[in-house]
Amino acid sequence: MEELKRINAKLARKQIVRIVGGVGSIVLGSILIGKCIYQKGITDCQCWIANVYPEEYASMTRKVVKQLENS
Repeated sequence: MEELKRINAKLARKQIVRIVGGVGSIVLGSILIGKCIYQKGITDCQCWIANVYPEEYASMTRKVVKQLENS
């Protein structure tokens, strides 16, 4: 009987580790997918601005490049 309890306790610990690992993977995956979607929105917005206001966007780009070169 004691051996059976020991085996069941060991299996219960393994199940808890699997659950915690699975939940951790889901959380990490959700964060990474969210960051990807957020960056895609920024990129799409920049492309739209570049198409609608090409001169202003080019001017802003030159200013940003110049600022990055100076820092």
